[in-house]
Formats: sequence, C-alpha cells, structure tokens
Amino acid sequence: MPSCSGCGVHKGQPFWGDCKLYGCTRDHEVEHCGLCTEFPCDQFVNQYDPEHGQRSAFTRAGLLLYRKKAGTEKYRKMVKKLKEEHKSQGL
Repeated sequence: MPSCSGCGVHKGQPFWGDCKLYGCTRDHEVEHCGLCTEFPCDQFVNQYDPEHGQRSAFTRAGLLLYRKKAGTEKYRKMVKKLKEEHKSQGL
C-alpha cells in the first residue's frame, strides 16, 4: 500500500526522497496528478516508493482517478480505510 499522502502535504519531499512529480504538478497548475491532462504519464509510473515497487505507482493511479471523480474528502477517507485494512491484515 503506497503511503504517500500527496504532493501538497509533503511539498515534494516524501520520506523516501525527492518527488519529481511535485514540480510537474506545479508546472501544469494542478492540485494533484490525477487532474493533469497527461495523466498517467511515464514520469508518474516511474516515480514510486522503492520499498513498494513500481506496482505501487499503478495503485496510486487508481486512487488519484478516484480522487478526481469523488473529490479530495472522500479520497482521504478511502486512503485512511485502506491503510487500516492493510494494518489489520498484518501487511
């Protein structure tokens, strides 16, 4: 389960290193990648937490599409729920 809370929260500095996507969202003047007209792009799928592997980029893509459709509030609730499920499963 990817643990990034989003570009805006971390100001482009998640715990695992420098996020190149943060600058890209600023350049495209969008709140998050899911709102970009080029999403998902090669840069997005190649930026991921090494602990979780590239597969996590595709999980994030799905979550960002949900965020775009449902809104940030519902997205945050869903991420919280997924993290709780993840912990309860001992993953």
